[in-house]
Amino acid sequence: MKKKLLSGSFWMMMGSILSRVLGIIYLIPWLMMMGSLEQRNAAQAIFNSAYTPYALFLVLSQSGFPSSIARQIAEYNSENKFRNSLRVFKYGMIVMIGMGLISGVIFWVAAPWIAATSPVVSVQATTVTIRCCVPALVILPPMSLIRGFFQGNQDMQPYGISQLWEQLMRVIFIIATTFVIMEVFHGSFLKAVNYSTFAAFVGAVFSLLYLTYHGFKKRNEYKEMYEQSLPADNNHIPSIFKAIIHDAIPFVVIGSAITIFQFVDQMTFKTIAVGMMDMPLKTARDLFTYFSANPNKITAVVISLTTAISETSLPLLAQKQSRKETGTVLSQNIELNLACLIPASILLSILAWEVNGIFFDFQKIGAQLMSFALINSIILALFMNFFTAVQSMGYQRYAIKKFGVGVILKLALQTPAIYFFGAFGPTLATSIAFGLVTLDVYLMLRRNYIQKGQLHYAGKILKINVVLLTITFVINKLIKIFFVPESKITAFIYCAVLAGGFGLAYLAILKKTGLLGVIFGTAEENTSPAEDEDILLEPATDYEIQNDDQSVDQSILTDSNHESNSSSEEPIPPRKQTKPAKKKASGWWNKPKGKHF
Repeated sequence: MKKKLLSGSFWMMMGSILSRVLGIIYLIPWLMMMGSLEQRNAAQAIFNSAYTPYALFLVLSQSGFPSSIARQIAEYNSENKFRNSLRVFKYGMIVMIGMGLISGVIFWVAAPWIAATSPVVSVQATTVTIRCCVPALVILPPMSLIRGFFQGNQDMQPYGISQLWEQLMRVIFIIATTFVIMEVFHGSFLKAVNYSTFAAFVGAVFSLLYLTYHGFKKRNEYKEMYEQSLPADNNHIPSIFKAIIHDAIPFVVIGSAITIFQFVDQMTFKTIAVGMMDMPLKTARDLFTYFSANPNKITAVVISLTTAISETSLPLLAQKQSRKETGTVLSQNIELNLACLIPASILLSILAWEVNGIFFDFQKIGAQLMSFALINSIILALFMNFFTAVQSMGYQRYAIKKFGVGVILKLALQTPAIYFFGAFGPTLATSIAFGLVTLDVYLMLRRNYIQKGQLHYAGKILKINVVLLTITFVINKLIKIFFVPESKITAFIYCAVLAGGFGLAYLAILKKTGLLGVIFGTAEENTSPAEDEDILLEPATDYEIQNDDQSVDQSILTDSNHESNSSSEEPIPPRKQTKPAKKKASGWWNKPKGKHF
């Protein structure tokens, strides 16, 4: 079972990470072909103004449906009801096709308004670019449901490989069309940007073709499952789908939290900077490119790298039921996150001049904003990690409430932050809003689950990072007195040498102190509960709360294919250990009780 989990996690993690890496590497040749610095900034601003709302619409159009269908299919398969699985998949496909069409129409109609409020010079050109995303928005929801079907059948390989196909063909199409337009025909960079956004549709088509081919190869296996399956139940499909969507809403909202905040920046920066501060529109566009369009691509890779690694510990340890064991799950997850996240973010922040120059341009303000955004990525990653954890433990309503507080803080801080801190303002407002609610959630977990001594490795990890990163910072500053990289090749070599030296020293110290084996699971710890540990909690799962009267197959839990039935109350963290806690069913929509809420 553990081998299957690691295999499934591997394919999903690699698909996510490699697709994001491909999504940033192509920027180097793409921007080089765009022409002057002004054209590059304009291209990035227009591209980002289309892609951020597109990503948000894509998440909302799916509404968590594919992953929820995957859990429903896994449940049916565990009961030998493959015919039910096919029935749910068929009706789910109809829903996803409809959602894709509806979201595509809304996105097309809303394009002029989105373009008008975005920090771009040409509203008309941006409107066309936004509408080039509509075909992808239509096809991706049903395609993602096919991925969910394979995921529900515990077949993770097509999930990850289809992501790679999608991103690879998208990148090839972007580079090829941009080269033909800009280098062969010497055309407009706006046309190249339009084809680059349309490339999402091309990538989706190739991904769909791969999924179809994979399903064709598995047809005999599915045929055998169909013949051995029990007869299909006459379940009311609309009721099932209603429950699925209702259960998925909290995960959709939290999963799209970063994109929502980025969209807020896009919709408000122009109004505040140009309307209130009389900033020239081109200046606002360039600053938007420097603080949002450029850094978001780097920070997305950093966040995906760290969270993908750390989240693999959640399904492995989530079956623990005692309070102490739940605290062990959380503390190990936090330590793993800190060990990967802190050095990656801060090291890239130190090398912001080189990183910004390699992928974009060597500019002081751009490098400063990149550095600040990379530091902010620590808060974003911790937000996603803690909020995923509390939802996995059944606190969906609590997570939604805290996120709502974060949104209010962001909106309240946005105007004064931009007014007083300029282009640093949006990132600062995001840092404060996300930081406060993340701290609040951490304190709740610390107060109710993480016991004294369970985070004793976290302090050592932080001390090691502080020392090594300080030394790296000083070395970087001393070298910059005599040599500053000003070409992409020299900047790459400089980053490779300095980051490589840091990495080797970091791993050597972790190994020497014994932290390497503890953090990454090669050393065993005694995690058995204390003798007086008599409080049992509901098992924490990645996407679902287990009902008291149902036994969930652990292979389903590990592949994130969980039961979708919810109950009546949200579980409350025990505050005392004097007597056994009565198990409670859970549901995110019901009002929880407890002082910490």
